[in-house]
Parts: sequence; structure tokens; C-alpha cells
Amino acid sequence: MTRPFTVSFLFFTCLLHAETYQGKVVDPSGAAIAGADVAAVNRLGVVARTATDSAGAFQITVPEISRASLLVTAPGFETKTVTLAGAAAITLSIAPQSDSVTVAGTAMDVPLSEQGSSASVISREEIEDRNEAQAIDLIRDLPGVSVTQTGSRGGVTSLFIRGGASDFNLVEIDGVPINWFGSFSTDFSPIPTDFLDHIEVVRGAQSAVYGSYANSGVVNFVTRQPEEKFTLDAVAEGGSHDERRFGLGGSGTLDDFGIGLYLSEIDDNGPVPNSGYYDKNIFASIVRSFGNQSFAANGGYNASYSGSPGPYGSDPEHLYPGLDLISHDKFDRSEYGVHYQIDVTPRVREELFANIFWNNSFYVSPYGDSFENDYRGQLEERTVVNVAPFYTAAFGYVFSREEVKNTYFTDTDNVITPIQRNQQGIYWENRFKVGKRLFINAGARAEIIQTGLIPADAENVPPRPVFPANTITRVNPKAAIAYMIREGTSLHASGGTGIRPPDGFDLAFTNNPQLKPERTETFDAGVEHRLFGNRVSLDATLFYNRYYDLIVALGGSLAHLSTYESANLANSRAEGGEFSIRVRPKRWISLVGSYTLTASEILSLNGSTGLAQNYFQVGEPILRIPRNSGTMVIMFTRGRISADITGYFRGTVLDVEPNYGASAGLFYNPGFANFGVNLNFALPHGVTLYGNLRNALDWHYEEAFGYPSPFLNFVSGVKWTFTPTK
Repeated sequence: MTRPFTVSFLFFTCLLHAETYQGKVVDPSGAAIAGADVAAVNRLGVVARTATDSAGAFQITVPEISRASLLVTAPGFETKTVTLAGAAAITLSIAPQSDSVTVAGTAMDVPLSEQGSSASVISREEIEDRNEAQAIDLIRDLPGVSVTQTGSRGGVTSLFIRGGASDFNLVEIDGVPINWFGSFSTDFSPIPTDFLDHIEVVRGAQSAVYGSYANSGVVNFVTRQPEEKFTLDAVAEGGSHDERRFGLGGSGTLDDFGIGLYLSEIDDNGPVPNSGYYDKNIFASIVRSFGNQSFAANGGYNASYSGSPGPYGSDPEHLYPGLDLISHDKFDRSEYGVHYQIDVTPRVREELFANIFWNNSFYVSPYGDSFENDYRGQLEERTVVNVAPFYTAAFGYVFSREEVKNTYFTDTDNVITPIQRNQQGIYWENRFKVGKRLFINAGARAEIIQTGLIPADAENVPPRPVFPANTITRVNPKAAIAYMIREGTSLHASGGTGIRPPDGFDLAFTNNPQLKPERTETFDAGVEHRLFGNRVSLDATLFYNRYYDLIVALGGSLAHLSTYESANLANSRAEGGEFSIRVRPKRWISLVGSYTLTASEILSLNGSTGLAQNYFQVGEPILRIPRNSGTMVIMFTRGRISADITGYFRGTVLDVEPNYGASAGLFYNPGFANFGVNLNFALPHGVTLYGNLRNALDWHYEEAFGYPSPFLNFVSGVKWTFTPTK
């Protein structure tokens, strides 16, 4: 470690007196607000947290030393801060916002409304009401993101943020990175919703906070924390293509330990032979708070299978040989995390994090079977210091070790050889709060990337020579500002850089020992304005992204630009705007709509004039990035009935020939629109019946060229929530 730990004596700190507060959160009419987030917050951040029950009631235990107040948020309501003495009765006014105290985009607990970064939170209320089995189907509705799924449920699903590549996103579960080695494209299809509390999405480069892989943005899936009262949730549904889904989970307190356990399974037969899918998931957590300290540990395991019938849709070059009845993928993934926190004083906090991620994948095809194993372990120490009422700083050290093994990563004796990499990060973030209107976050992180020796491989064409061990050091800065001009009008802006070291395939299939990390620079600025008594919110954000040192394969007329078959020569950019509207005229109805304009462009290779990488042309848009896209979510609740209407559209995108990729040609994939209707009907005793109609217009389209997306389909089910009255 670069600096000694200061926490070795802290485990012996005496337990401090804590007091329990009870209260209720209601709307102006006096009706209960269920699921409101109640956080005890002091200068250092969150010291305790809970949520209101179906009656709007909550109970929270706060250490006496914390000097905290309560910050209460709920989707569709204003954010309100009250003293602990005022916890008994809290009234929230209706407002078109979804605020939350979070570390998304920062190393400190900060309300979203006080961040300059472009961040969105999908709340637990929306997750539960929407009845989507997979988390990616909720993320689709956020501005600035584009989702591409190869066909039906279970097909490889990629996320593109503001024109960045699909491997430019850091993806986490409770802060545990689940990217493959080198951020090789994360498949979002196997992440279920059953165990999630909320989803955080931060747009823009974030390597100053998160380190490598956060080039275009960060997606963090935050799981449900154990609750003080025992709760049990169950779901069972069925639908098109013989879909079957089951889930069971619950949490409670035992001997002052909060314990949670969630299990789920989904499978279907798919629309064509060999397009079936199953996914099984188990997640467990345990938490313990004692005085000014807290401890949390969790772990999850996921197993999935998906058939691969091939691109049986668009076939412009008539290269598709017919349905593949053999190929399929199998995955086993698991992640484990531990977090210890102690507030040494009301102005000094120490935190320790440790986590592990494993990925084992196996692919069967007519041309031979292959496998890949990814492993990552990470340790982090963080100190948060409130220097003054207007200034808080966070600084820390992170060490991670990752390794990949793959069928194709071999040495000269054709022996499979792992590729190993160590990364160290040293960061310092500063937060300034000037009055009640100006909020500034600024900091930097030094990244030290050490890749081990990679042996030669004579099987490659051209042969790979020995790559000596190498070390790359890079500093990534970030700054964000939020300023409230007046009540209802605020400005926000941020800028930062990102870094992505070469992934396993980049290193295995090159003869270039000089490959450098790919880099990103992003900037955005926007304004939010509220109208009609705080019932309508308008937000406009402009963004500009540049991508440098992209790794490309060379050949033909490009060979003279490098002595290698691949090099860091490509550059591209994406710029545009995100425009959104939130309307909340009454508590029982809300509307959220967004439109995103993204103008992306491939730029000349370094050392060339008007040349792009093989198969592409300068000035062409980036693959699978729509120029025009938009989303809509309308939700309403009346008595026992709640429903939502969702829709998203995507314009034309440039895509590759589906059988052989860019080498067989580039084609424009037409745009499409998708609408869905979801209905819930609440019965007594915590039982809810629901039905979900997807692609209600039965639009025939392909998110990935050649892979038909699901046509009109339907699921229905029953949910049950049990909470003892005593």
C-alpha cells in the first residue's frame, strides 16, 4: 500500500449510544408514501438508512455521535431534510423528480440534485411496478443510452452510452465490478430484477472516480438491503414461448443481524429452434450496525444458458446457411463483496472494501468448443474528512488483480496461458458546498496498470512475439458543478476522462507489444427548469465526447501506418443533446419522456489523411449508434389498479453484415418503435395480479442487424408480499 492504514485500532472503539426514531411519511393529503427512502445524513454522508412500509411508517436507529438529520426522498416527490426531532410526521409535496442520496459519480454520499454529473436512478418502486424480469429492459428507457440485443430473450445484450463503445462502460453490482478482463463487452441479459433495490446510471467518463473501464459511463445495480421487519416476496409468471418465471426472497433481523436471501429462475423455449434460454440466480446479504460502525457482506451466483440459432433475419448478401441447431452459450458468474465503515468522529470516516468476481463461460459450436475464465479481486481503503462546513474530501487507494484464460490464449507449445494484470489507483476528490446554491466536485485519480509477461504464440497469423511485462501510468481528472440560479432553475456541468486497457482478445491476437489503453474525454452541460407550481420539469443537456487511441486492425493501404497488424490509431467522436420532460400533475399519474440526438463520426487514423480502419470510411457514424432516439414512460395508480405505458424508438443505425461482420459489408438497419402496456391489480393480503403486453404494435424489427427482436408477446403472473403485523 502507498500509505499505511489508519484503522487497525478502530475495531476496538467502544460502542456508542444510539437512539431509535420512528415516523411516518405522507403526501399533502395525508396519504401514506410507501417505499420512501429515509437516510440519516451528516457531513460525512449516510450513517443509517431505511425505507417506509406500506403504511408510510419507518423506524431508524442513529448513533448519538453522528449529529445527523434526515433526508427523505421518494420518486415523484420533493426532497426534504428534517431534524431527527421532526421525524414523527414528514410531509412531501408532489414534484416531478426522482432524487436519492448516492455515491453514483462520486466517492461521497451526495444527493443527485446536488451533483453536476448526468446521473439517473431507477427506483425500487418502478422496478416493482414494471414487472420486468431483466434489468436491461428498465435501462432502455433512460436518455442517452442505446440497447442492442441479438434477438430474443437471453441473446447477448450490449449497452452504448452517448456514442461510446459497448466495452466503454463499467458495470457493477453493489460496487463490485463485473466486467470481463479489460472490460470486454458486458452482457446485460442475465441480470434479473428480483433482488434489486435500484439502478444507478452515470453518463460521461468516470475514471477519476472508478478507475479503468469507466470510459463512457457507469451502471451500478444496487441490491435490496435487509429490512428490520421480516418480509417475504414471491412471484410466479408465465407467457409467450412457454416462458416460466419464479422468484422467492425475503429479509429480516436475527440477533441484530440483518439477513436477506433471494432466489429466481426464468426460462423459455424461444421463437425458433435452439433459441431457448434459462437463467438461475441466488443472492444473499448480511448487515450489522453497532454504534458508529457498520459491516455488510453479500454474494451472488448466476447460471445461464442461451441457444444461438444465428442471424436468421436480414441476410443482404445471402450468406446465412440456415438455423444453427448446435451452438449455445453457458455461463457461471459470481460476485462477493464486503464493506466495513466507521465514523471515527463526526468529521472523519474510514471505509474498507473487498470484492471478488468470477466468470466462467463455455461456448459450443459446430466448429469446436471454447471456454473463457475471468477472475478479479479488489481491495480499497477510503478516508472521508469533513474539513469545514463547506468542504469535504475523500481520498483512498485501490488495488485489483485480474486474470483471463481462454481456449485461444496459448503459447508456442499450444498450452493455454493466462494473461494477468495488476492495477493500482490513488484518488483524491474534493466537494465544496457554497451556501445552498453552489455545489462543486473536483478530483483526480492516478492509475497504475501493470500487465504481466505474455509468452509467444506461433499459432497466430502473424505470430505473436513475447510481450514483456509493462507498466502504464495515467492520471484521470474530473470536475462537476451544480448551481441553483433560483428556485426551480438550476445549471449542471461536468467533464472528465476515461481509460480502458487492452482486453484479452486485443492482446492475444496481435503482434504489437506496444498497445496502449484507449482513452476518452467527455464534457456536458445543461439546465433544468420547473414550471406550473413545480409540477413540470424540463431538462436539456448537451454533450461532447472524443475517443482516442482506439485499437484497430491494419492491412492493405493502411499497413504503412504501423509496423504491426494492430495499433492505437483510430479516433472518433460523438456529440449531441439529451432533452427530457417530467410531468407530475397529481400523485396518481406521472409522465417521463426523453429525446436524444447523437451525431457520431469516425475520424481519420493517426498519421493519415482521410483514412479509416479497414471496412470503414471517415465521416461514417459509429456502429449501432442511432442519431435519433427517444423514450416514454406513463405511470398511474387509482385504488387497486396501477399501470404503465412504455415506449421507445430508435432511428436508423449503421450495422455490420450479420454472418461475417464488417468484412462482408456495412448496412443501414432501419429504425423502429416499441410500445408496451403493463397492468397491476392489487388484492387483499399482499397479493397482486399483473399482465404485461410487450411490443404491443407487433413491429417487426432488429436491434442487431440480422437478429429479429421479439414480436408481440405477453406474460401474466401473481406477486405476493407478506409482512407480519407484529
